Amino acid sequence: MDATEKMQKKAAKGDLTQGSVGKKLVLFAVPLAIASLVQALYNLADMAIVGHFVGSAGMSAVTMGGLIINVVLAIANGLSNGGSVFMGQLFGAKKADKIKEVAGTMLTGFAALAVIVTIIILCLGRTILIAMKAPAESFEDAVTYLLIYVAGTIFVYMYNVLAGVLRSVGKTTPSMIAVLVTAILNVILDFLFVGPFKMGVAGAALATIISQCGSMLIMVYYVKKEGLFDFKWKSFGIDWSLMKVVLKIGFPQALQFGLTVVSYVFISGFVNQYGVFASAASGATSKIWSFEVLPAQAIQMATMTLTAQNLPRGNIDRIKKGLIIGMIIAFCMSGIFWAAAQLFPEAMLSVFTSDANVIAVGTRYFQILLTSGIFESLMFCMFGVIQGSGHTVYTFFCAILSAIVVRISLVAIFDAFTTLGFNGIAIAYVCAPAASGLAALIFILTGKWKKSRVRV
Repeated sequence: MDATEKMQKKAAKGDLTQGSVGKKLVLFAVPLAIASLVQALYNLADMAIVGHFVGSAGMSAVTMGGLIINVVLAIANGLSNGGSVFMGQLFGAKKADKIKEVAGTMLTGFAALAVIVTIIILCLGRTILIAMKAPAESFEDAVTYLLIYVAGTIFVYMYNVLAGVLRSVGKTTPSMIAVLVTAILNVILDFLFVGPFKMGVAGAALATIISQCGSMLIMVYYVKKEGLFDFKWKSFGIDWSLMKVVLKIGFPQALQFGLTVVSYVFISGFVNQYGVFASAASGATSKIWSFEVLPAQAIQMATMTLTAQNLPRGNIDRIKKGLIIGMIIAFCMSGIFWAAAQLFPEAMLSVFTSDANVIAVGTRYFQILLTSGIFESLMFCMFGVIQGSGHTVYTFFCAILSAIVVRISLVAIFDAFTTLGFNGIAIAYVCAPAASGLAALIFILTGKWKKSRVRV
């Protein structure tokens, strides 16, 4: 039995080219959804614990620092997704022996990129926060949080590569295990550092770094166990022919994710003009929104891998069926969150803060913004198919439409010409995914995704 056959035998349970489409999609997506849920929970640990121990200024600091960190993470997510699609298509084309070479190239390249990104943020972090108009009450805490957090960039980048390697062959349970274990660690350290040790936002950032390192080490164990990469020195290095394909698929995604997050950073300047209570309310809302869309984001990964594995084999109907099932599930899950937001907004916001001013300012904003999650959930599912076929330039176009043409433009227009105030920002957030979702639907209906953008 050759290396490819051994690898495919190990990944048989995650092989999305055969068996019940719905069952395979759910089995693939559920561990990712659980991992994302737990990830969101330990992200909430930063916000909730800081909010209760440090106050509104601390919440604002975590929000401001977190926006910049999200740009850093967007680069890793986009590029690693590109590698995962490439490796998934190799798996589907029965060329799984080349996955080790792609993994070695990505690990080496991403390590170098992580160091560069870390240096840039360390040098320019304070300047970026000034440009974002971070509230004076939370500015120094935001700087502290950002500069400590960014020191863990290399752990996040390595984790993303390794998770992408495992996803490409149908393995999503290791990500769930890694996040579950390290989430417990993160919550414990958060309470210790921010509470008894009184380290403030610095403690929250340090707790997260330690947890991220743990996640990376767990993923190293599983990748090695599955025989996907041996972590020997000779296996590292960059094969530029492989890196070119990774970048061809991943770079547009990195730009897409980065542009989306940058638009959030830009809009934070508008949010901040309404004061620290609005900033804190916006941060709490974004955390709850992340729960609303996480099932759809897991399904996006599932439809992306489903497409990547099945496209080389010509299983078009299987991909279509997976997309429809995924969209139904995503719509139902986001709808539950939307309904809860309309019925119990104050109760949901109070999870993050006991400050009556933050809740009063944020209630209507929160109710409006969570409507965006329904449109985004449907959009994410369609993006999975488009990205799985390698057409990531088109989803980048959708990001331009959503982030700049709609979201930023409407925020500026509402701010200048209406009396909507803080709530106008939430309305712009709803309109953006509706527009890009429509663009994604048009691309799906043209059938252009049926031909992969890369050769394997």
